[in-house]
Amino acid sequence: GALGLAYIHVVDHSAMGAPPVPAEVKTAILKGFGPNYILSGGYDAARAEADLQAGLGAAVAFGRPFISNPDLVDKLARGAELRAPDMGTFYTPGPKGYTDYPVG
Repeated sequence: GALGLAYIHVVDHSAMGAPPVPAEVKTAILKGFGPNYILSGGYDAARAEADLQAGLGAAVAFGRPFISNPDLVDKLARGAELRAPDMGTFYTPGPKGYTDYPVG
C-alpha cells in the first residue's frame, strides 16, 4: 500500500465477547493495505481456510490455541480436537500454563 507497510495484523476480538468487526471495515482495511493482511482472533481450521480461500487475508495467526496445543499445526492438519487453554495461567510467572501442556 501507499504507507509502505510490510503487513498489517488485525485482531478480531469478537470471539472473546467484543462487538464483531463489521465486514465493511475488514474489506476497507484489506483494500487500503493490500494483500499482506494477517487475520486473527477466534479462528479454527475451517474458518481460517474459508477466509483465506475467500481472499480476506494472506495468512491467519493463531495465539491462544498455540499455548495449549504446542503441536497445533499437526492437530489442524489432522483435524484433531484442540485442548482448551487454562486462562487462569495467562500472564502469570512460572512455567505452569506455558510449558506444561502435553503434545498429542
